[in-house]
Amino acid sequence: MGDENGQPKKIEDFSKFIGTFSSHYNDNYDNQTTVTEEERKKRQETAPQIADSYYDFASTAYEVNWSTHFHYTPFPPTYPPHDNTLATAMLLYEHRLAYLLQLRPNSLILDVGCGIGGPARSIARLTGCTVIGLTINQSQVDRAIYLTEMEGLSHQVSFVKGDFLDMPFADESFDAVIAIEATCHSPSLERVYREVNRVLKPGGMFGTSEWVLTNKFDEKNQRHVGIRNRIERGNGLSNLHTCKAARNAFLAAGFELEHEEDYASHFEVPNDLESSIATQNSSPILIPFKDGPRLAPAPSTPLPTTRLSLRPWTFPLRGEHRLATTWTDWWTCFKMSPLMRRLCYWFVYFGEKIGIVDKGVMQAMQTMAVCVDSVVEGGQEGVFSPCWWFIGRKGEDDVKKEEDGGGRATRKDLNKRVPYRAENE
Repeated sequence: MGDENGQPKKIEDFSKFIGTFSSHYNDNYDNQTTVTEEERKKRQETAPQIADSYYDFASTAYEVNWSTHFHYTPFPPTYPPHDNTLATAMLLYEHRLAYLLQLRPNSLILDVGCGIGGPARSIARLTGCTVIGLTINQSQVDRAIYLTEMEGLSHQVSFVKGDFLDMPFADESFDAVIAIEATCHSPSLERVYREVNRVLKPGGMFGTSEWVLTNKFDEKNQRHVGIRNRIERGNGLSNLHTCKAARNAFLAAGFELEHEEDYASHFEVPNDLESSIATQNSSPILIPFKDGPRLAPAPSTPLPTTRLSLRPWTFPLRGEHRLATTWTDWWTCFKMSPLMRRLCYWFVYFGEKIGIVDKGVMQAMQTMAVCVDSVVEGGQEGVFSPCWWFIGRKGEDDVKKEEDGGGRATRKDLNKRVPYRAENE
């Protein structure tokens, strides 16, 4: 349990604690290409315990160095003085997901793998719905409850400790379910998706933002294999899935897929297209929708704007503070920079030696370094996406078909909106 501020209580034997987590993985942080499928299958048997132990130390690092919103996000194009920040990009991510799920006031929503409740509070505040957050980690529950009380949303947002593979809810309890970069901790996506289907009302919407290996991932490429294994090692995952496997699991769980996209690349524009636009108009306004760039009518006098390039979702993790648009984001980037890391490492190293820092903190810092560096490498290589979106609906007649022995309802062609399908499928 946490203290009066929802902060996790001090761990008496940190080295034993971090050692328990690390025992599930290869000791060599850099060389992860030797991980076997047998080792991965063994981890899958204890996936809930791995995730729980990971977030006992990672949650504080996430909140202090990143945000109360435990997810990554792409950045829309920015034009001074209307600069886009990490905070506003995260809100756009969550609000867009709420829009695609058609959330309404007075609806009951489940947030699967809610962390410390940042997205749950954001979506509740936007839509007026009631949100229940589910997480396996007690320290996250305590912190989420405290932060929610501080924001005056306790009447609307609550949190429950539980395993998303065996949720403590009755069948057909929720109007909609969201999962933001959380079900990647499941050893089987189909298993957790089926559990979501169970607690969702017929006709209800399910939206998940999934960590996946993209179609560029080549299991015969040793660099790609190493990236996958390091992502699993640094983020407490037992089995990182491909986008194809995730899609198949989503459909096999009984959902009608209405929308799919790699949201991590939502705002990216090819360099040749960007150059073509620039030659057409000295001051173009890029309207960032996936149906393609549009040009505003040319002004009579070109505006003296300085356009920032489209920023990849990895830039804060790389410590590129030159791309930050506010001092808050600059500080977030600086904390991720090589200089700040070295300073922290030296402080912790000597602190452990003289006894002012608990044994095991250096090992935890190494894990968090792998956490950051592995996803950056995967993103730059194009083999990893942290937010591949699947939006779907539980069929109205699923229950009846199963009762009649007809099996899972077949996928319907719902054209209420034109779905964006990811490229190179």
